[in-house]
Amino acid sequence: MAVRSDVAAARRPGLWGTGSGMWVVALLALALAGFWRSYVSRIGAADAVTHLHAGLMLAWFAMLFTQPWLVRTRRLELHRKLGKLSYVLVPAIVLTCLGLSQLRMSAATPQSFGIQAFIMYLGVAASVMFALFWALALVYRRQAGLHARFMVATALVMIDPALARLLMLLPIPGPAIAFISYGVVFAILGLSLWLGRGRPGQRAFVVVGAVFALNLVLLMTVPRTEAWLAFARFWGGLPPA
Repeated sequence: MAVRSDVAAARRPGLWGTGSGMWVVALLALALAGFWRSYVSRIGAADAVTHLHAGLMLAWFAMLFTQPWLVRTRRLELHRKLGKLSYVLVPAIVLTCLGLSQLRMSAATPQSFGIQAFIMYLGVAASVMFALFWALALVYRRQAGLHARFMVATALVMIDPALARLLMLLPIPGPAIAFISYGVVFAILGLSLWLGRGRPGQRAFVVVGAVFALNLVLLMTVPRTEAWLAFARFWGGLPPA
């Protein structure tokens, strides 16, 4: 009976896996739509750091698309070699994200300081989650189920920055935007857990969900604290209040 259950779980279609390329393409389309007004439509006016960050993110999407395909086609050696590029790519993505937050804060006016400090928190938190999920994927690189799901989680981090920019075009209160975008992430995680029940490595999505939930709580509190506002001034090289 246990053998039949394992076979059924293996055959059950999952939301992610070696055929996850279509979902990566969908997330890339969401990112392009979300950043259309702020970057894509005015690409010629963007600074060098923004261009570099965008190029690195496109390279990461390409890796997320290619790596499952290499596993599916049994090109495991090439999969491992390509994966080593992440040792350079991920730190570069995080550094450019932090660099952008520093540039934005340094240009903040007294009127825009509060919102820029909030946006800075979003960027820093996203960078931390992105790096954490990638690090966990490396820790569990010999356990394919966990490794793949933690890599998937790096893509889920990109949902909030892109979707929030689209939601801001609608008459939706600011705090509600975070709950909607995070709600989409939680829905995807829940669907992934349900469709992939019985598959190895599913507990990775529980960990990922807990991290997102913790950050949502912090998002509602930390950016308003005096400690964070003081750090934002320091990070942007602004004079004390």
